[in-house]
Amino acid sequence: MSAEPIRGTCFGFEVHSSLPFHYVRNGEGEALEVSAPSKTGHGDQARLLCEWVLTGETPFQARLYGDGVLYRLWIEGSGWFVIDPQAPSISLPEQGPEGESVVRREERLWGIPALLCFHGRGDLALHAAAVEVEGEAVLLAAPRTFGKTTLAAGFARAGHRLLSEDLCRVVLSSTPSVVPGPAMLRLRRDVGERLEIPSAERFDLRDDRVHLALDGGRRGDCRPVPIRAVVFLGPSNDGFGLERVDEAEAVRNLYVLTSRPGGERDCARAFAGVADLTGSVPVWSVSYPLGLDKLEGTVERIAKGV
Repeated sequence: MSAEPIRGTCFGFEVHSSLPFHYVRNGEGEALEVSAPSKTGHGDQARLLCEWVLTGETPFQARLYGDGVLYRLWIEGSGWFVIDPQAPSISLPEQGPEGESVVRREERLWGIPALLCFHGRGDLALHAAAVEVEGEAVLLAAPRTFGKTTLAAGFARAGHRLLSEDLCRVVLSSTPSVVPGPAMLRLRRDVGERLEIPSAERFDLRDDRVHLALDGGRRGDCRPVPIRAVVFLGPSNDGFGLERVDEAEAVRNLYVLTSRPGGERDCARAFAGVADLTGSVPVWSVSYPLGLDKLEGTVERIAKGV
């Protein structure tokens, strides 16, 4: 007998699958078929589009291939993901007894594979966290090591809805908006052991992170949330600082955080998308003191200041 089909949403897609999921939200959306196991290998007609090498900025190794119809993504330690953005559908690696946990496999699913599906719909893929403040989204933009996930966790702890911890689907329209992603947080272990997120479920994946699934009652659905502001984050030794960023500087800084899997054509599209976003939404630069003892005050000042 087949398992009961999953119904839940993420990045605006309604998951249709018999596989287990921990991070999906409520509501309805465009059907996304998710299955396993996927076929291995990149195929005879595919070409290498992107390669990620293990560095401080990239904590995994991966290669992305495309043949004009399908994408095939290999991630070290996980295996092959096959993505059809037009269907849309995603096939996951088989989960063996010695393989990665189903939790980590789902986390991989809501990264590059999901990105390729909403990128195929013309939306902007932005590496940033997002939180909801009074019905509007505040994007927390920064490189990997600048504490945006910790700050997003601080917002969640203060009662704000977490929309995404690392990757944003930005819909560019007359009112730019964020479509909520997976209801998860991945905190550095030293932070996660000290920062209590109410009613979150913890998973131990035996790495340097604490993996959290947010409480179901606080997830909400995947309806787009209008963007109030974009905030660039930076550490400070001189207290809290907040100032507006001019549009040209905002475009340069935000473009670096976009995902562009298709080469030059996608570069042009991403640049135009960032220009549209910064032309419609105020962009701020925030410098703030690091340290969990300062987190509550930082959250409050950003929420009120932008």
